[in-house]
Amino acid sequence: LAGGFGGPLVIGAFTPLRSACTLAAQDATSSARQIMGRVFGMGLRSGWTGALTPAAAATLQFTMLGPGYHLYLGMFGNAAPALVACALTETVMTYGPTAHNAQLMHNKASAVRDRVCVRKLMLVGPGFTSLLLRNCFANAGIRVFSEPLAHTLQGAVGADANGAISSFSRMGGDFLASLFCGALSMPFNQTFNFQVTNASCLAGTTMERSGMALRYLKSQYLVTTANGSVRLSRTMMRDALLRSSYVGCLYCSYALIERFTLRFANKWW
Repeated sequence: LAGGFGGPLVIGAFTPLRSACTLAAQDATSSARQIMGRVFGMGLRSGWTGALTPAAAATLQFTMLGPGYHLYLGMFGNAAPALVACALTETVMTYGPTAHNAQLMHNKASAVRDRVCVRKLMLVGPGFTSLLLRNCFANAGIRVFSEPLAHTLQGAVGADANGAISSFSRMGGDFLASLFCGALSMPFNQTFNFQVTNASCLAGTTMERSGMALRYLKSQYLVTTANGSVRLSRTMMRDALLRSSYVGCLYCSYALIERFTLRFANKWW
């Protein structure tokens, strides 16, 4: 129920933030505010361009994040391989809809010469590895880091850090963990967006796409100063802000729905 209802709900609701990350992949100069302005550039409804396909796939995606993760955890007995197996299954399920959504949003906000061919839905393709790594890091928030952060918050407000975790501390742990893992997953997310919205990348071989991805990350996030030193660019902070905001809202909302559903099920069934 949480995956079937909550997944499409949160994926659909936060489509504008996801679209902002997509547009940022091809724009190294605009601010976060300007990127959001482009998302809604053709009116309020344009922010949800291409939302239907990912929302439909979210039923399977979040069922995998919920029961699927616990199934793999029982099989492997360790969170790390369970996360990877869960992310791999999720990526196969969602690669096509995610790429489709990114291409639709890119084409809607881009000049005709910069548009790409919207490909049919497929299980794998350009950017698959980037999407897999993104999902591994993003899922780690509510599945690995949330619990210790919730205990830390519990202790910070003067309660017993080793006792039962309050709803406030649990939600705070989910949100902070998702913000952190959203930022960690940002380079992989932006690489995926670049690879599915760049015509040369879509037409290139696997080796060519890998080279273009590395050059993209270097040009987007590293700046050489006048004295020859290399530093991180402001674009990295912008993209980390956009991605962590999206993941923080998305996963915290889903975790809240998941806990409510479990509480309801335990009470009535």
